[in-house]
Amino acid sequence: MIDIHQRFKRLRALALPHPALAKDVLRLATPVTLGMLTFTLLSIVDTAMLGHLGSLPLAAAGVAGVLYFAVVFPISSMSVGTQTLVARRFGEGSTEQCGQVLNTGLLVSLGLGCALFIAAPWLAKVIAPMTSNDPQVREAGAVYLHFRLLGAPFMLLNSISLGFFAGVGKTRHQLMGSIFITLTNIVLDYCLIFGKAGFPRLEVQGAAIASSIALGVGSIYYLLILALPGYRRIFGTLRSPWFAWRWLRPMLRLSSPILAQRILSNGAWAIFFMIVARIGTIELAATNVIRSIYHLSIMIAVGFGVASAALIGQNLGAKNPDKAERLAWESVKLSTYAMVVIGLLFLVVPGAVFRIYTAEAFVISTGRLPLMLLGFVQVFAGVALVLSQSLQGAGNTRYVMMVEFVCVMLYLPVVYLLGRHTSLGLIGAWTGEYVYWIVLSVAMVAKFRTGSWKTIKL
Repeated sequence: MIDIHQRFKRLRALALPHPALAKDVLRLATPVTLGMLTFTLLSIVDTAMLGHLGSLPLAAAGVAGVLYFAVVFPISSMSVGTQTLVARRFGEGSTEQCGQVLNTGLLVSLGLGCALFIAAPWLAKVIAPMTSNDPQVREAGAVYLHFRLLGAPFMLLNSISLGFFAGVGKTRHQLMGSIFITLTNIVLDYCLIFGKAGFPRLEVQGAAIASSIALGVGSIYYLLILALPGYRRIFGTLRSPWFAWRWLRPMLRLSSPILAQRILSNGAWAIFFMIVARIGTIELAATNVIRSIYHLSIMIAVGFGVASAALIGQNLGAKNPDKAERLAWESVKLSTYAMVVIGLLFLVVPGAVFRIYTAEAFVISTGRLPLMLLGFVQVFAGVALVLSQSLQGAGNTRYVMMVEFVCVMLYLPVVYLLGRHTSLGLIGAWTGEYVYWIVLSVAMVAKFRTGSWKTIKL
């Protein structure tokens, strides 16, 4: 009886949050989670407002938005290298080196972002045929993609800034920035999509312009914070040296596998949407709504993952690997609880969630069951995202990339076969999420438990 009681106590200790560790995680994770919602909320607001114009604009913006992220998000992988290096140097007490890493990352990102800005019309024209077989969807998608790409420099600058703030534990700025970006996007979406307050009615084009301008507002806010005397004095932000070769090589070494991983994952999303587009325009519109809901949910796990990565980097820099491990598992625990709640919402009230985006009965009925299906996979996504980012925060970015490759190679055939060659259609296509997240979560748990990441030198 005593042995059973002791086992019960150990299980309860494992299941319940540890007060001190949970406080450390939540201190970083809460503003990070809310801040990470910014990039997703831009598309969600676009989706919700365009949903009132009908299924065609909804479908066009959805698939074009995925293609936009397939182009821009991989390039933003520099933020992971920035956060990892900054967190490690911060843990060591080398604060001026944190600023050198930031300045180098900002300069490189600005150059890459300007290249995308210049190439925006050409890229939109080249990529647009991938959006759909429907010529109207292709035309609207090209317009949306063109004007979203004009905001690429701002997105890249923001991602580097956020990597720095997470690395030094100043995540409250991410929350404030997200508020400014989101409010700007909502106001401009309403004015430019529907032609309110004296603005022209631009519909899909207006949604893209609003998102790009909102990201620009975020860039102004983050740069103003980094220019404050305290940051410039302690960390050397936004002052000479503007570029440091000594940090470029480790930043690229850490970020390159993330670049490859994001190309794989976002490319898989783009292929997924192209497969769904061949099923039908209504299915594509429903998938756009599901993607917005789905990305909103996993951003919670991403927030815990970013916090875990920062805490791991700081504690490894402070020569405290055991505490780093405990904080990572605490992040997994908290993320799991949050994802269970989200999964229950998908299962219990899928129709109500869908009606936030659109009132079209065909779109709601088509997407209801696939959304319910995703309710069960949320836990696996939570575990996989937190531990994959934890490994990245320790510097083990190559392993995460290799596992991503395996998962995508398993995922896409399932999507294609079940979505296009069975009667399941859209439900079959979304079933591929189970293959992806289960394999990814098992691989991340197995690697993290080895503890090999504790000895990586940066």
